Amino acid sequence: MANLRCMVAWMVCSISILLGSGCETMPEWDSKAMSGSHRVEKKVDTAEKYRMRFQTDRDSKALDWILKNRLYSGMPRATVEKELGEEGEYQESSKWLKATGGTFRTTDEAYKWGPDESGRSVYLIFRDDVLVNFNPEDFELD
Repeated sequence: MANLRCMVAWMVCSISILLGSGCETMPEWDSKAMSGSHRVEKKVDTAEKYRMRFQTDRDSKALDWILKNRLYSGMPRATVEKELGEEGEYQESSKWLKATGGTFRTTDEAYKWGPDESGRSVYLIFRDDVLVNFNPEDFELD
């Protein structure tokens, strides 16, 4: 019985402390957490918008945006394909492409995306299925 009285007193003190101090700060914390997740969600929505424009209209500006904002060296090919919304076309004869500059190996593989609405195709080079020698700054946006 004495243990029960101690337990009740402890619970009342705990509830009083929680109600007295913790609740006042929770809405601010929640709003910060929500705004952070909102930014991530908004960025994903933007990427999806550009991906759809490239897939449906072959929009060259949408392709440039994806290349500039969503791709980076070191990405797996499967992730690049997901970002562009389609599989790349393997380039059997890519020796000419590897000779255009960069530090490519003869064993690197080239994949093509496009053409876009203006007839331009983008070639990306992969080593062991990972994007190499890619610089997003090469795709300047107007």
